[in-house]
Amino acid sequence: MLKTLMVGVLLLASAVSSAAAGRLNLSGKVVDTSGKPLADATIMVYHAGVRTGYSTFCPSCYADCGKRVVTDAEGSFEIAGLSPDLWFELLAARDGYIAEFVKKVDPAKNANVTIALAMKPTLTDFSGVVRGRVVDPDGSPIHDAVVQPFAVVTEKNENIFGAPPGLEPIAVTDAKGEFSISYAKPAPKMLLSIEARGMAPKFATMETGPERHTVTLYDGAAITGRLVANGKGVGNAEIGLIAKNRGYFDSDLTGFGHPYQEVRIGTNPDGSFTITNVPEPVEWYLYAKMDSIAQQGATIPVEVKTSHDKEYVHAPDLSVQPGFRLKGTVVLSDGKAIPSGMHIGIGSDRFYDTQTTILSTDGHFEFENLPAGDYHIFPSVKGYRVKGTEFGPFDVPVSLDRDINDMTVTVFPVNPAPATTK
Repeated sequence: MLKTLMVGVLLLASAVSSAAAGRLNLSGKVVDTSGKPLADATIMVYHAGVRTGYSTFCPSCYADCGKRVVTDAEGSFEIAGLSPDLWFELLAARDGYIAEFVKKVDPAKNANVTIALAMKPTLTDFSGVVRGRVVDPDGSPIHDAVVQPFAVVTEKNENIFGAPPGLEPIAVTDAKGEFSISYAKPAPKMLLSIEARGMAPKFATMETGPERHTVTLYDGAAITGRLVANGKGVGNAEIGLIAKNRGYFDSDLTGFGHPYQEVRIGTNPDGSFTITNVPEPVEWYLYAKMDSIAQQGATIPVEVKTSHDKEYVHAPDLSVQPGFRLKGTVVLSDGKAIPSGMHIGIGSDRFYDTQTTILSTDGHFEFENLPAGDYHIFPSVKGYRVKGTEFGPFDVPVSLDRDINDMTVTVFPVNPAPATTK
């Protein structure tokens, strides 16, 4: 069933893409960090999305995704026949060099790009190197899987999350499905995020050393549903999907919960949507993004669960209902006026969703159609913080089970000048 669904999604994406008139070409050049052209580099269209509105297909489901070319002796390349309705994320890779993403390339605005690749460090030992292999459920290698380090464990058994200096930011699997990621310092383990087109993403903790570790990716599940208001489908809205338990990692990089990034997908004109390659087994929150339906209402998140590979999950309808209003004023503690162009945001504690609005010069703000629940308010006024420190907290909690029309948020100067004495 899931395989049939995936074929249908890809065929529909192809039909939509091929229907666009006046297809475009994208050219460019790949160089090293000194500007020298690099021949035999592979450039691939990895992801795509719509230029306006919300994508109704997964980022790798568009017909243009997967197109690939190789640079010539001058480092030049051209990708032909791209849809003018889409933006693209390119992936550039070459043996001996660190792969590089180029995000949101729009050939309708810029039909020529230059990509610089840095050379990989020469390996003298494997004390800070993870070597791996990515395969599908049949054991066949997966080419062009993207592997990104999420965290490393140091020799002192400390976790470093993010991208510390000396850590390769990305690797791409070769035709054998193999990859390596190195860190300039000895590190017993790394936590890796692994993604491949048409497969569910996965986290894997791997030990460093000369041994090559194998990780298997699966199709994942598919979740379908419908966004409705007064019994009618709501099109051109955006749906979000986030794990209920986003979890954490202990000092040994053992994972608890599911720290996957939020998945976003647009609704079709009849309000329907399909999210493919969803990891399992995981419990999820499914919701309409507040910004996309703020003028119509709000949805209470529904809970869905993916249990096994190739599962086909029908979610309950997401119903748009009137939400709550939050009105208030941001006040500067020193009595000054709010500078023009300042913002304030509100984010849900339960799921990954936010709204942002501009503050008026008198500090007034208003949010409409908020679902019931717990939130945090994030005022963004240059030179001011909620508690007047550089280290936070930078937000104010608020719980909504009714309209609130008189909230006051006071912000304080950061590092105010000391008082002078005469």
